[in-house]
Amino acid sequence: INGGGSLMQDVTSHRSLWFYLFTISWAKRLGNHVMMYGCGIGPIHSPSNRKRASKVLQRSVDAITLRDTHSREELADMKVTHPEVILSADPTVILPAAPEPVVDGILESQGIDPNGKYIGFALRPWPGFEAKAPVFAAAADYAYEKYGLTPVFLPIERRLDVDAARLAAKHMKAPHHILTHTGSSDHTIGLFARMQAVISMRLHALVFAAGQGVPLVGVVYDQKISSFLSYIGQDLYTDLDKVTVESLCGYIDAVYTRIGDTEFLSGGVERLRQVEQRNQETARRLLEGVSR
Repeated sequence: INGGGSLMQDVTSHRSLWFYLFTISWAKRLGNHVMMYGCGIGPIHSPSNRKRASKVLQRSVDAITLRDTHSREELADMKVTHPEVILSADPTVILPAAPEPVVDGILESQGIDPNGKYIGFALRPWPGFEAKAPVFAAAADYAYEKYGLTPVFLPIERRLDVDAARLAAKHMKAPHHILTHTGSSDHTIGLFARMQAVISMRLHALVFAAGQGVPLVGVVYDQKISSFLSYIGQDLYTDLDKVTVESLCGYIDAVYTRIGDTEFLSGGVERLRQVEQRNQETARRLLEGVSR
């Protein structure tokens, strides 16, 4: 089993892509069924890397379950037709949140009232982000001033995201909190569950929020963000290079109307969890030795 996340990409490095292709190829050579589990595909920019990935996936993979529709389009563009390709969901949507008393304790340890009303921000460094940091700051101030939502900055990748949060926060006037660490996955999910709304550049912050029925806004730096949101029926997202104070405040107005809309939010959560079962069902079939 190879997964999950976006392992089939060459943005991080060419070597990581080559490593995962190597392990897949040798798994098949050694006689195993091979599955890519709840994954994203791309971006793979280099033509030679696309050709190499296509060759390995075509020859060595039995089944691929995908977390978004863009990944399916990427496989089709690379002419990967042999593996069984199934649309599913990111496996993290079924991870549980920590118990409420545990989350209360985490918030209290950071000087945050567990009963307060908060809007979560999950930001990350990216080319063009520094110029947009004042935009996020103004939107955070707006959420506090108009709706009484105190901004909380939550890191997904601690090493990078805390600095991005601080860069935005230095332009703010409203009271706010920057968490430097969110702990284990259940703690992180529990913290996102306490937000009334979430604005995120990070895919997994959006997955965690969606899985807990929290209304959200995506800021797209990579197509995987918009693809995931479209796939789960969420329409509130904007490109990082196009985001303005006016547009982001408009999205905050829109997301605020969804707070408490249990029918809309619960329906999305239930759909995600149902399609996530396709990951498990496919793995079970291959473990039992059954191909297509």
